[in-house]
Amino acid sequence: MKKFMTICIALIFLALAGCQPTEVVEPTQVLEPGETEESPLPTVTPLVALPPLTDYCLDCHTDKDRLVALATEKEDSHGSESEGVG
Repeated sequence: MKKFMTICIALIFLALAGCQPTEVVEPTQVLEPGETEESPLPTVTPLVALPPLTDYCLDCHTDKDRLVALATEKEDSHGSESEGVG
């Protein structure tokens, strides 16, 4: 039983070792004296400037004259409590 467990553990480690990503090492370029390495610069795309957001909520909610002009009576859609079945 002990040999079986040892073999199972070894197989698990081998399987996990096979899942490891392989590292690819690229060869480095040797420059001659006087040569410079020309690497392309990354291109930068400018961000689009968005217009500032305007909040009109306070304009309506703090204007007392506008609130009075827009105020309406609350409609009683359910009727009074003494009406209806029951």
